[in-house]
Amino acid sequence: MTPVFIYLTKAALINALMLGVYYYAIRPGRNFSLMRAALLATIVLPLLLPLIPQPVIHQGDTAVPVYVITLPEPSGMVTIQPGSETAPPSLPPLHEIIYYAVSVILLLSALIAVLSVLQKIKKSNVRITAYGKIYIDDKATSPFSFFRWVFFPGSSLELPGTELLLRHEFSHVRRHHSIDRMISALFRSFFWFSPFAHLSYKLLAEVNEYQADADAIQVTGDKDGYNNLMIEFAGIYKNNPISHPFSAHLKKRIIMLNHLKPGKLNLTAIVTGMLLVAAVAILTAMIQPGTSSTEINGTGNNIQDLPETANTLFADIEQTHGQAGATEDTTLKEAEYPGGEAAKLKFLQQNIRYPAEARKNNIQGTVLCRFTVETDGKVTSPEIIRGIGTGCDEEVLRVVALMPRWQPAEKNGKPVRSSMVMPVKFALSGDSDDAVSEEVFMVVENPPQFPGGDEARAKYFSSAIQYPEDVRKEKIEGTVYVTFVIEKNGSISNAKVIRGVDPRLDKIALEAVNAMPAWTPGTQRGKTVRVQFNIPVKFSLKSEPAKPKEVKTTSQLPDGREVYNVVDETPEFPGGMEKLAEFISSNTKYTETAKKEKTEGTVYISFVIEADGSVSNAQVLRGIGGGLDEVAREAVMKMPGWKPGKKDGVAVPVRFNMPVKFKLDPAAPDKPMELPEKIVYQGREVYYKAEQMPEYTGGNEALLKYFRNYIPNLEFDSEHGKSTIYVSFIVEPDGSITPSGIAGSPEATVSDKFTEAIEKMKNWTPGKTRGAVVPVKLNYFFRINK
Repeated sequence: MTPVFIYLTKAALINALMLGVYYYAIRPGRNFSLMRAALLATIVLPLLLPLIPQPVIHQGDTAVPVYVITLPEPSGMVTIQPGSETAPPSLPPLHEIIYYAVSVILLLSALIAVLSVLQKIKKSNVRITAYGKIYIDDKATSPFSFFRWVFFPGSSLELPGTELLLRHEFSHVRRHHSIDRMISALFRSFFWFSPFAHLSYKLLAEVNEYQADADAIQVTGDKDGYNNLMIEFAGIYKNNPISHPFSAHLKKRIIMLNHLKPGKLNLTAIVTGMLLVAAVAILTAMIQPGTSSTEINGTGNNIQDLPETANTLFADIEQTHGQAGATEDTTLKEAEYPGGEAAKLKFLQQNIRYPAEARKNNIQGTVLCRFTVETDGKVTSPEIIRGIGTGCDEEVLRVVALMPRWQPAEKNGKPVRSSMVMPVKFALSGDSDDAVSEEVFMVVENPPQFPGGDEARAKYFSSAIQYPEDVRKEKIEGTVYVTFVIEKNGSISNAKVIRGVDPRLDKIALEAVNAMPAWTPGTQRGKTVRVQFNIPVKFSLKSEPAKPKEVKTTSQLPDGREVYNVVDETPEFPGGMEKLAEFISSNTKYTETAKKEKTEGTVYISFVIEADGSVSNAQVLRGIGGGLDEVAREAVMKMPGWKPGKKDGVAVPVRFNMPVKFKLDPAAPDKPMELPEKIVYQGREVYYKAEQMPEYTGGNEALLKYFRNYIPNLEFDSEHGKSTIYVSFIVEPDGSITPSGIAGSPEATVSDKFTEAIEKMKNWTPGKTRGAVVPVKLNYFFRINK
């Protein structure tokens, strides 16, 4: 099957699945705009989703170094050549001829329908209505529209419901329904073989009519009159398949007209459907086009004549870059695995496994796998040219399908498709002890183990490797790859650097590998064997200490005055936050407009507490309409005088941002609810309440003990008297602390101590709301015992 037909099949499958999601999850809600968007998605997304790259499955990251087995480059044969550009032309298969023929016929019919409409424009008389220009087409049997052109039979203008007809057709124009019609017609032309493509075309046309019907009766609400009008057009043949005739889908429209009120959406079904579509899209991306083995060409060598090396290596990956006696094409640059030969061999060796059934049945031999590297580097069309069965062929195909994108081959400097034949040799070790004793295995049944396991190995390298100071100053970092052999007695031999970073770091990594303690050796078929490993040793400079957060302490008003955002003593509403909530609640009433429109939400107000405590410069930062923005602003401006904020002991103007939440209460719709759980503080949302409040390690007693390190005799104060010291700070999502304010202390030294303690404070677990970490503002009250 060609790539085009695989693509068409994938798209048709996704279209069918998305229509199922639409039918069971979206359609019952009767939200016409959502239904239209969903149906357009069933057409557009199936065209895009099959184009997503083939997923690459990774092995998963680990916190400790991973041993990588790299095979040496043995002799063997791999053929690399450009894609079959010189293949002789041939007639396409019969099924392709049929497909393209039907598609062309449908496209031509759509084109003819469009040309027919354009011809009507030239021949029709124009009449101006209150809604716009219409064209009088006496040959038409029903009003219809196409893009901005609206056509009416002369007789339709004499009907009592002409006004409704005009609203209906111009609704199509205003909502650009003809674009939907064209998209669905084109989709149907290319996917005519799928009944679901025709269903998409039909359902989208129906929803367009539902929207236009709803718009037509929106003003008068005369459903009965409109029903009678539609009945008059029952049984009338539709004028043009590409347009929007009023006489289309009448039965369903009459039913829907009596059920215009939106239903309840099933969010669970919608989310489940979306996840199902995403899963199918990812799975279908793994379906790649296959090609025939007869396409192998270029060097004249027969695949059966490729030599096999001696049966000495287990899962040996064989590859060379040329052929003896072949004429070299100097304009062709071969495709290359990302990271080069070593990286490719590492990938293959990490992933290929000798199937248990093949080992049990003593199956050995070479599997020849051919695949194509596309111009974008994607590996496609893997196929077995010669296999040995018993799971070995499937194992090679599985691993090739996991390959990441390659660097594509180049011909005269331009990327070209290239074909690669890769032999993978599966060989069990020989029976003689001599053969086993000298062989270095790349993969074994029971790999060697570092004494104590992975954690001990990570700890060893952490202590054995020291970053040289001169290299640190030069800011050199990177990963050194070292290869070595674990001998039968567990000792290390033949260690060498296969990819370095800097001679000094290379030397340190090599010395650390050579100094490793003896390993538990690997075994193959019950016998200890020599095993080759690669290990990456990463040198990374420690990250610079985080800079303290910069807090913007002042800002400017429109009149040029400077106001403070952060002060030593924050302003305070008379009676505290609870009294503020009571005041706002009693001074904010729902407007009739908001109650009628059922408006709910949060109005964010910014205002200034002046140095004398008065409120000024109240403005709406973000509103919700319905007159509630003005209600919230007026309530803020009515507030009594606050206790002003202070900076360095002097009363100063301070900017405040406050949310006012409006929520309809069925028992008292004119009464807003209490203040919300969060506020806008310094331009961002900060929570007063969270589902899981921040916690200091050890609790409040440990927190008090921490503050006493700076201020002895400190106690929590629950009475809030004249000697109360108010401390406020924000626990950020990463657990760090942002100072907010300190008030009530008559001594500057105490404020300075509190500030120092807050800035150095750690050990906080951040707060969470709905599973996400959020910034939370905490307020504490203290007193100092004399």
